Amino acid sequence: MTFLVPVMLFGWVPLAVLFFVRLQPHRAVLATVIGGWLLLPMAGYDLPGFPEYSKGTAISLGLILGGRLSGKRQAATFQWRIYDLPMILWCLCPIPSSLSNQLGWYNGLSGAFEQFITWGVPYMAGRMYFDTQEKLKDLCLGIVIGGLVYVPLCLWEFRMSPRLSINLYGFFPHEWRQHRRYGYWRPIVFMQHGLMVALWMATSATAAYWLWRDRVVKYLMGIPMPYIVTALIATAVLCMSGNGWFTLGLGCAVYSINRRFSTNRPFLLLLLAIPLYIFLRVKGVVTGYDVEMAASFIFDAERVDSLGVRLFQEDLFIRQALENPLFGAGRASLAWPVNPVTGRLLIKMIDALWLINFSFRGAFGLITFVIAMLIGPWRVFRSTKQKVSEVHDNDIPIVVSLIVVMFMIDSLFNAMINPVYIMCSGALVSTIATANRDVIPERVRCQK
Repeated sequence: MTFLVPVMLFGWVPLAVLFFVRLQPHRAVLATVIGGWLLLPMAGYDLPGFPEYSKGTAISLGLILGGRLSGKRQAATFQWRIYDLPMILWCLCPIPSSLSNQLGWYNGLSGAFEQFITWGVPYMAGRMYFDTQEKLKDLCLGIVIGGLVYVPLCLWEFRMSPRLSINLYGFFPHEWRQHRRYGYWRPIVFMQHGLMVALWMATSATAAYWLWRDRVVKYLMGIPMPYIVTALIATAVLCMSGNGWFTLGLGCAVYSINRRFSTNRPFLLLLLAIPLYIFLRVKGVVTGYDVEMAASFIFDAERVDSLGVRLFQEDLFIRQALENPLFGAGRASLAWPVNPVTGRLLIKMIDALWLINFSFRGAFGLITFVIAMLIGPWRVFRSTKQKVSEVHDNDIPIVVSLIVVMFMIDSLFNAMINPVYIMCSGALVSTIATANRDVIPERVRCQK
């Protein structure tokens, strides 16, 4: 690794403080989270008694210290609500998981602290700093700008091979052979995997497409939106990943449904499909073969084979997880399926985020995780009466909700944790809570 790795990772925290000093608080949060996730190296340092110091840790510490040291921490206006309980329980679930497996308090508390850094801090940043629809619009624009930053980097790696992390930071964050697809290179830039980049570009393109078609934004940084949308969509396609293609197609198709029908039921059905899939897979109602056959109508044989590997993992890990169904195995060594005769591992990896949570944290962790991420979109889809209106700014919560839902759909098959999507979930809860608070006095005035 080059000297830039520690410089960037440890230097991001004071830079985040500077963001808070110079920018509006919610824009400082955007610069800290989106900028950090796009540019910091995918590396980490083991610190005794603490979680690994990685890009996620640097971002969370930057958010905590930036708000406090700058004096712009918006805790004074923040109020806990019942909708925050799932995220709180999700952050605390390592404790009962550890105790139920006789792993001790230290293992449970350290796991809860790591969960808080990874999930709790980005969620709270969304809750504290994005409490109006205008700020939610800035969040949406921040995702689009983040996609634009990656456009030239992705195109360079598509043509020249994914070498930016090697050239700048001195290492490649994954397996080289996994980033050659259909005779082309799959960009990875500074993220964990090409799948994560593909999802990011697809969600950025979806947000830009909605903002353009709704005429919410005509120019961004002086560039006409049609050019931005075209560049983002083209780059998402060139990321050469099935998850990106599916997400992009879904995001753009949902816009047509949104404009054509005067109901939010399609959105709710899309959201409910996530817990339904998990339930049917755990119960064995839907087999891996069923999913493969459905996927074969959309994707080519190579992508279906890749999906088949993930589904085989699911079958093994589900059987193992059902031995500790309530709180899970507590740690990887206990959750991994092994041959009962030889004691050897039956499989070397696990891909799906929902399955990782179910295996390590059990049904308690899985349920709180799903509810914590989807309660914001659920409230938006339930509270927003869809209509074709001359004022399309009201679609901003729907766009952000769709981004979170698409991340959760991707999490059914991949484990690409991105703090931006977690922050979006918290922002949706906060925005809807603020909207409801503002509506109540208006109704009272009308009654008087």
